[in-house]
Amino acid sequence: MPIVAIRGPEKPSVGKLALVRSLPSGLADRSPWSLTQTFGLVLLLVGHVLGAGAFSSLRAEPVTVGTPDIGWDGNYTVGRWTPVKVPIHVPAATSVQLKLSAVDSDGNRVGFQVPAASLTAGDHLITGLIKVGRLNGEVGIQVNDGTEQRTAPGTADWLREPLRPSVRLIVTIGQPQGFVWESDSSLRGVEVRVADIKASALPTNPLAYDSISVLVIAGAAELSTAQAKAVRQWVAGGGRLIISLPQDASAARQSIQSLSDWLPVAVGEQPVVVREFAGLEAYAAKNLRIPHTTTLSIPSVRVETGEVLAASRSDAFLVRAPLGLGMVTVLALDLTKPPLVEWKALPSLCARIAGLGTTGESNEKAAAKGTQLSSTGITDLQTQLNAIQEHFEKVQRGSPWFTMTLMLALMIVLGPLDYLLVHRILKRPQLTWVTYPLLVIITAGSTAWLAVSWNGTARHANQLDIVNVDVATSTATGRHLVTVYSPVTSQSDVSVTPLPLVEGTNASNSTQLIWQGVPEANFGGMLRPMGIEQGAKYWQQSDGQLSELPVMQWSSKALVAQSVQSVPNLVECDLKSSATGRLIGTITHRFSSPIEDWMVVYKNVVYRHLKQKDDVATLPLPSKQVWRVEQPGVHSRELRPYLTGMITMATPRFGERTVTEVTHHQSTYDPLSLDPASVIRILTFHDEVGGERYTGLTNQLLGSEDCSHLMKMGRAILVGRLSQPVATIQQDQQALEPDRQATFIRLILPVAPASEVIRDLRRVVEE
Repeated sequence: MPIVAIRGPEKPSVGKLALVRSLPSGLADRSPWSLTQTFGLVLLLVGHVLGAGAFSSLRAEPVTVGTPDIGWDGNYTVGRWTPVKVPIHVPAATSVQLKLSAVDSDGNRVGFQVPAASLTAGDHLITGLIKVGRLNGEVGIQVNDGTEQRTAPGTADWLREPLRPSVRLIVTIGQPQGFVWESDSSLRGVEVRVADIKASALPTNPLAYDSISVLVIAGAAELSTAQAKAVRQWVAGGGRLIISLPQDASAARQSIQSLSDWLPVAVGEQPVVVREFAGLEAYAAKNLRIPHTTTLSIPSVRVETGEVLAASRSDAFLVRAPLGLGMVTVLALDLTKPPLVEWKALPSLCARIAGLGTTGESNEKAAAKGTQLSSTGITDLQTQLNAIQEHFEKVQRGSPWFTMTLMLALMIVLGPLDYLLVHRILKRPQLTWVTYPLLVIITAGSTAWLAVSWNGTARHANQLDIVNVDVATSTATGRHLVTVYSPVTSQSDVSVTPLPLVEGTNASNSTQLIWQGVPEANFGGMLRPMGIEQGAKYWQQSDGQLSELPVMQWSSKALVAQSVQSVPNLVECDLKSSATGRLIGTITHRFSSPIEDWMVVYKNVVYRHLKQKDDVATLPLPSKQVWRVEQPGVHSRELRPYLTGMITMATPRFGERTVTEVTHHQSTYDPLSLDPASVIRILTFHDEVGGERYTGLTNQLLGSEDCSHLMKMGRAILVGRLSQPVATIQQDQQALEPDRQATFIRLILPVAPASEVIRDLRRVVEE
């Protein structure tokens, strides 16, 4: 603050006297000393203000924002969560809040608020999450209340155009070899993008991994405890993790130390000596030998439940095990060092491990079948689910044909009929000035009344919940699909709160509620270019809920939320595989309501409990009641014929009695079906029933919900329906009762293989 010195009485000079005379009488009558005091006080106040402003400008030095880093080495997928890292420089200790924004699939802008953080002076890196809804939608970055900087894809080096949902994004750590294929980033008809990052760059938020198809950790790369926890939750939700161990056994155990408490693959303390790798060479399917001249000492790996993909006579070196909806693959050889880096068949091996086994021919057939359904506007299972959710029984709208007929009738009434009335019947053409406006008013009023009666004046909502319970880890993950309908253009606050599945426990309180798009290029799809923004902006708060969500009049908005909760003792099972491969054992659940319309699938076989053999609906599975597989009334059938309605017919050839022709007929999949139960069943076993070749639909956004791969690793899947709600919807702080609510439960059940059953029998006999 400026310092003003005030001195004692002083004889005024001529200039001072002239100044005194020019002042108003009220001030001129004062003594020079009073004037000196007055001017001193004025200067003191002015100096204080100016000084405070100068110092405040120094204190308010703006936060400097560096070049952002979006996605995985610049790669991110439209319609999926992606991390954004923003480097900032803070000149002095202060509180900083990062605000990100992107457009959704409807063209509205949604902001994502990162919780405010108190930072010290210096350089920092703030991480947030966004979900981009259009291929060329702008991304905005704002710090505190500063100006938002928006950037369109392709206009800056750090912001590329997002990947389409059909592109497989593989993220590698440790620079493993073998994950570089053709220059056009495609392999066997599957488009692939590979991004290599450092282990320290892995996020600690599980949602940040949403865009990743496969995560590869190779060599001596180590993860922190927080990173390992995030990777575990991502894998349990349907992710695929590949671990390539260092050749040294102690280094291998050290590299997975942070993962050891949940990793379904065990690494032995003692290494094993391998003299031949014929199993691995056969798995690569290239008929190329691994270049090595001596025996190799590698870590010992084993799985209790899973499958061995490659092994020598007594030791496995490539295994795969399930974890929730996902799976973990462990290779006991280092992809960063010889002899694998010198093996010419390594890219083929990595492609098979990553699940890129689809041939280009099958993709072309599926694409051809999908184009036949393009007139429906539905080419993906996510689109069909959205269509089911957007169907409100209380909103009865006319078909496009009715609208076109109504427009044709209006043109006839306003044209020829009006002319016939005033010219031929009344013979007074001047009456057109009365009849024509009257017909327009009547038509407009009738149309408005019809629109209101059809579309209604009340809010509506549909809710579809998919709950996956991994019995082995006692963890439940929920996907809550909510579609809200508004009779007027409005902005409201919406939240979804999951309910505990087990009494006395708490559900997740960090549910992330966000818009849900469809991978289509038509109206409302994410694959069409961005046009004019609608102008409305809403926010996802730091607690994951939405505020000021815009919904246009007589339209709907599709939302999705995810939840995770621990469910100890919710489901108990003692399932085993018999020597013939059949499922035996018991299942007990403690849901508050019975499971209805359910079935158990194990090794491509469906087990259903029926009152009569030909019944369509199964008997309900009551709560807290032990159900046994091997009991009367339980009927089995192969999975694919059951879900596809396949019928096998044997007819004798013409003129021959013994020789017959066997033909298979299956029902055509209906992408316009509004039955959510049939869609959930196909979604659960999409690859097993033939995938795109049967449905004609892709499964790009809901691929993690496919459980087909779990059946190959010793898991049984129970799919059924619950009548109890598992989440509630609030709109503007009031509970919103959905018009239609459906809850589907999927239990991932561990099954003891036949070898373990035999060992248990031997142990009992010995005792």
